[in-house]
Amino acid sequence: MAVVVRTHEGEDRANRRRENSLLQSRGLALLLVFFLFILVLAFVFGDRGMVEIIRTQKEIKALQSTIQELEMQKQKLTREIEMLRNNPLALEKKARENLWLMKKNEKVLVLVKEKKEASHE
Repeated sequence: MAVVVRTHEGEDRANRRRENSLLQSRGLALLLVFFLFILVLAFVFGDRGMVEIIRTQKEIKALQSTIQELEMQKQKLTREIEMLRNNPLALEKKARENLWLMKKNEKVLVLVKEKKEASHE
């Protein structure tokens, strides 16, 4: 029969091993937390992160709104062009308004709004 006698040295070595393994596992856990933190930062603030996606979506909506306004303006101008091509009276009216053309023996009246001056009393 073998008798195992434990000395304090054996217990100290076992305690040190446990402490070392705890430090290693804590270091690994800390490294993992740091890595996850970096991933979250990249996910939120990176080139293709959430902040950039939200900003791009807002820009897309603004551009779509601008496109819609321009399409409406294009339709209006297209109707006006067709009207001017097909209706000589409309063409004459537009020329008179924009180019100040007038017929013989015709006078043009220009009405100017006066600016109100602030009274200093």
